[in-house]
Amino acid sequence: MNRRNFLRISSFTAGAWLISDLIPLASDARDRAGVESFMPNPLIRIQSDGKVILYVMKQEMGQQVDTSLPALIAEELDVDPQRVQVETFAYDAAIAGRYNTYASASIRSSWQTLRKAGAAARTMLMNAAADVWQVSPEDLKTENSKVINPVTGASLSYANLIEKASNLKVPDNPVLKDLKDFKLIGKKNKRTNIKKILGGKQEYGIDVRLPGMVYAAVVRSPVFYGKIQSWDDSALKKLGPGILQVVPVSQMGNGVDNRNGVAIIATNTWLAFRAQQLLKVEWDLGAIPNSSTVALSAALKKAVSTEKPVLQFDSKGKASFFSKITDLKAFKATYELPYLAHLAMEPINCTAWYKDGKYELWGGFQAPGAFANNLSKAFGLDPSAIFVNLLPMGGAFGRKEKVDNAAEAMQLSKATGKPVQVVFSRADDTKNDFYRPASFHQLTAVADKLSISNWRHEVGIATFPAKNISSAQDIYGGPANDLCYPVNDYQSAFYAVESPVPIGSWRSISYNHNVFAVESFIDELAKRLLIDPVDFRMNLFKNGFDENNGKTKHMQRLQTVLQKCADAIHWKQKPLLKRFRGIACCQYTHTDAYTAHAFEISVSPEKAITIHKVVCAIDCGLIIDPDGFRAQVEGSLVWALSAAIKEEITITNGQADQQSFFDHDVMRLREMPPFELIIVESNENPGGAGEPAVPSVAPALCNAIAAATGKRIRMLPLIKEGYTI
Repeated sequence: MNRRNFLRISSFTAGAWLISDLIPLASDARDRAGVESFMPNPLIRIQSDGKVILYVMKQEMGQQVDTSLPALIAEELDVDPQRVQVETFAYDAAIAGRYNTYASASIRSSWQTLRKAGAAARTMLMNAAADVWQVSPEDLKTENSKVINPVTGASLSYANLIEKASNLKVPDNPVLKDLKDFKLIGKKNKRTNIKKILGGKQEYGIDVRLPGMVYAAVVRSPVFYGKIQSWDDSALKKLGPGILQVVPVSQMGNGVDNRNGVAIIATNTWLAFRAQQLLKVEWDLGAIPNSSTVALSAALKKAVSTEKPVLQFDSKGKASFFSKITDLKAFKATYELPYLAHLAMEPINCTAWYKDGKYELWGGFQAPGAFANNLSKAFGLDPSAIFVNLLPMGGAFGRKEKVDNAAEAMQLSKATGKPVQVVFSRADDTKNDFYRPASFHQLTAVADKLSISNWRHEVGIATFPAKNISSAQDIYGGPANDLCYPVNDYQSAFYAVESPVPIGSWRSISYNHNVFAVESFIDELAKRLLIDPVDFRMNLFKNGFDENNGKTKHMQRLQTVLQKCADAIHWKQKPLLKRFRGIACCQYTHTDAYTAHAFEISVSPEKAITIHKVVCAIDCGLIIDPDGFRAQVEGSLVWALSAAIKEEITITNGQADQQSFFDHDVMRLREMPPFELIIVESNENPGGAGEPAVPSVAPALCNAIAAATGKRIRMLPLIKEGYTI
């Protein structure tokens, strides 16, 4: 859909359909451009050549929405999914938040919407055919883009029915297929964009090229609130006429969160990067709180020990007080996790073009809503003055929710009068990230082999700005009254310590650090009580079942994945000599998903870990695209193992020390262990897939190491404790 057609369609859909539910368009489904295509819904166009165009509002970043979302339409519409062409629904600032792609929500938010859209179109086409044949639509069926009369054998293609169907009323509540009749959903379907990817024709933000475009690299303040004092660009002269301008970039705040900097504008990216190394900038760095990792760690521990919490929970929700456990039988343990970066394969980039008081942008963005909400305010514009061309992302993991790159590109395009592409080098990306927060956890409990009577989870968390507890980054995964195990006396508390570096969403958000602490602690409790860790968890679930408790169903689903995972790793059988096992589970409440991981490992005297097998059992409800789902879970294992074993961002003088994959490493192919995935069959509504298989990896591995060595891992990554893979 080009912009002109989109604007025409928008003009008659505005106010006629609710974007939250994508209700079809009143009584006339005719495409106002003519009857050569049929639009029963703003997201679907059926063309006279039989092709179906699906306009997708969720961004492709490797999670395969370009395959899974067409399957929803194709299933209800009875068309070959390979005949469904995916195009991005053109950006509209008035509904910008609907384009946001995070929290494993793409399938969950589209599951019913797209099925209803497809079912409505199918119903209208059947009604059109019934009118042609003068029969009841109930006597007809659809198959392979045709309406068929089973009695006579006659058929009409959708292409031949679009004119008549366009004049029919869009049904309010079309009948959806029964799950047992699905032919595509839950089946293996070919990726719709695989030829583009393999042929190198998939265009990402970094591939954008515009007439007269110039390229920019920015020397950014090494600390977040640093200010420019002066700069010396004399060394750039030796690079020749390809260096066009040196332009300051201003920090904007207001949710934009870019840094002050000095940009080099050049005729190509390579020259801009070379100039970036030569430009000398003097900075006013100001005062930096907790400016090193060592200082921050001490501050987190002190906050938990001596300060009042900024947020508390009990079994009813948010609470007004917190009391520590004084029972002498209580067991206490602490855990600490570092900052982590994202390092998506496609570095951060954005292209902007300022013309006639408006901006047009190109790139891969997880949160287009931020353009309307934050960038427009920062630049003093009406949201409609910013138009975004949304492109696929080469990975994101939460980093591309931010719009700091867009703010830089917009400033530079206005300053130069040209389209400008800003590209972060890998070092820029690593040192100017919005990191997973560092955290310190203190857990205390009184328990026996059957139940937990008292539970306290105290979290010291690095926050940015100061004292700003974020629900996504900080609280979920146990300490937000979402502990998956039943507890008689439950309380939690959060202590905020100002971070020297900015914080952002990191794949699996707060679950990854909170679940690590909870599942490590549960394992420790079991060992202390001399009970098998799986039996201990099962006892807790069994004694927590209550038909009047809304959490019972969740515990049952979690119990199922835990049992299947334990069975697959042969938990009750004695392992081979010098092999040991560990297990952990996670209830990912955000997405109605339940996961368990188990490891079988051996550890050499030199602390070299050999992972002989990993098992993951997962219940995410109904699976739409099994191949894409498996890829998500496999990717989660790579992501989580990298963080558990190798990755850490350390801070010195308020700046990140790491630069790239050589010092913030990821698991290599040769290091990946044998992996078995068990998908629990379910007819529950689809849950999320991108995040839930991350949190239980690290505790399962560390529980296995504790079994092998007798020593508990209290701080990640494992390389800090001398372990190698």
